[in-house]
Amino acid sequence: MSPSILVLGATGLSGLAFIQVALSQPNPPALTLFVRSRSKLPADIEERTRVVEGSLTDTDALSNAMEGVDVVVSLLGAYVSLSAFIFRTTTTPIADAVPGILSTMRAKGVKRIFALSTASFSPDPAEVFSIGRSITGLMPKIMVPQGNAEMAAIAETVSAADDLDWTVFRVPHLTEEAVELPVAAGNLGPDFKGGFNLSRASQALWILKEIEERQWVKKAPMLGNY
Repeated sequence: MSPSILVLGATGLSGLAFIQVALSQPNPPALTLFVRSRSKLPADIEERTRVVEGSLTDTDALSNAMEGVDVVVSLLGAYVSLSAFIFRTTTTPIADAVPGILSTMRAKGVKRIFALSTASFSPDPAEVFSIGRSITGLMPKIMVPQGNAEMAAIAETVSAADDLDWTVFRVPHLTEEAVELPVAAGNLGPDFKGGFNLSRASQALWILKEIEERQWVKKAPMLGNY
């Protein structure tokens, strides 16, 4: 039986790519999209999914959205802003809402969650960063301090939920390339064969496969095309 999936961040580029890939599967999952405004969704997507409007802090709307859901896929990401760059803002309004999301999951009996993050979140002290990875990892901290703080805080909060079956998937530069590109998943080090790019479509397909295979429960793999 196909799972019922709640998508957070559904109107972003990664969210829209996930929806399109999910709906194109031979036996597509049932999708619930939690959005601030359904007007941001293409009409063909709205017609084929369940849409619930609300903010991340609206517990009633979240509870409604999670009715009958098996898996939560969070593709939430921070918005890049010039003011955050200039003033070095590191507030985390999205991450601050995550504890409420997790509490609603528990209340509705939903145990599986996927959360998007970046390589700047590294839960394994044994990870080995190459010079290129180290430089790449510094760029978000320098260029988008608020966004980097958000993504790290989301990952930290989700990965601390020991009672839930979480997977934090860390991503490099995201592209609009093909869904067929192979995806490497694992800890950074000499054996990691993933590159510095990841197509949003292949990311979506990896998530759908991991929902079934459960190879990365309570782990935080780095992803990359190769």
